[in-house]
Amino acid sequence: MTAENVRQQLQLPGVGQIGVVVEDVDRAIAFYESTFGLGPWDIREVGAPNVWDRGEEKQIKARLAFATIGQVEIELIQILEGDSLHLEFLREHGEGLHHLGFFVKDFAAKLEQAKAMGFEVLQVDPFGQAYAYLDTRQPGGIIFELIAPLGDQNISMLRGMMPG
Repeated sequence: MTAENVRQQLQLPGVGQIGVVVEDVDRAIAFYESTFGLGPWDIREVGAPNVWDRGEEKQIKARLAFATIGQVEIELIQILEGDSLHLEFLREHGEGLHHLGFFVKDFAAKLEQAKAMGFEVLQVDPFGQAYAYLDTRQPGGIIFELIAPLGDQNISMLRGMMPG
């Protein structure tokens, strides 16, 4: 099964978010601004007291930065505290492309469909309603993220609810 087959079977829209794991959000923003003119950035620091990471409850604190290119949200992720899928990625691969996100209005149904297709849920938000990382690395070499959008906007519900 290819990544495209997964996207088609789940009837996902086009890519809505590109997630990049970085060691330092400020340094990454400076690079993206000076190299590509990308910005403005919406920077948030978030503590997630009970993120579910591969079935285990974890305490994570992260610094996130969001910008938009056309219809695609760019998310920079810097983990400040706690062990997580993102830190594992950073240790194994260094900074880089972590996931492709898809904004889905029927989040719960898509998540259940992905599980029924046999995809492991790598990480899900504390309430199981805003985002979920699916292990699609074998068919496509990258993680897919299902994201519940904020209303009709292609921004993540978490971004819209987090204090700036």
